Amino acid sequence: MTSILKSRVPNPSQVSVPSADIAMGRSICLIVGLACIVGFIADMLIATATPSPFEIGWRISFLQQAGERSIVFLFGAALLLYSQIANRRIAKPLSLICLGVGVALILSCIVVIRDSLLLQDVSVKRIANQAEQIQTQIEERQNSSDLPEGITLEQLRQASTQVTTEAERLKSNARTGITRTGLASMSNLIIVGLALVGLGRFGLSSVRQIARGSRG
Repeated sequence: MTSILKSRVPNPSQVSVPSADIAMGRSICLIVGLACIVGFIADMLIATATPSPFEIGWRISFLQQAGERSIVFLFGAALLLYSQIANRRIAKPLSLICLGVGVALILSCIVVIRDSLLLQDVSVKRIANQAEQIQTQIEERQNSSDLPEGITLEQLRQASTQVTTEAERLKSNARTGITRTGLASMSNLIIVGLALVGLGRFGLSSVRQIARGSRG
């Protein structure tokens, strides 16, 4: 009987092991989370080393880099929140920051759409203007009575057709490339933005539950 009772009584050293493991795990999450956040901030500072927010190309490039690196911020924020979830003074502001950054990433998709359309228009117009200049030069040669030696009217007509075909191909490639880049940036921004919003809401909900539990 005594042996049975002794087997049911937990060893104090065994009880403290799980809590020690949790504390150690949260400390590791804190270190890795801080490293991820600091790394993300450093990357963004480098990306804005020569800021030109009024240039379409710079804004598209910046938002593309932000979207690609935002997963690092999400990972770091999740680790930080987990490591500090029991500390209301840190967990609540961190949750609000996650909410704010998530909403900002989602809203930035509007800028990506607008700038992608503008960049498409600028690129297509630039290609069209260059093609028009070449066509003008060809037409001047065609209307000239003094053609260069070895150049015939048939060759000039073929060159004009090639210029038109090449211009249309370049326009199509420009539209496709810019659209793909914009969609890739938007997908990253939306996915990470929604995840950060969910993380922030989870953090706030957890903080409220812990506060109610401590009062109870």
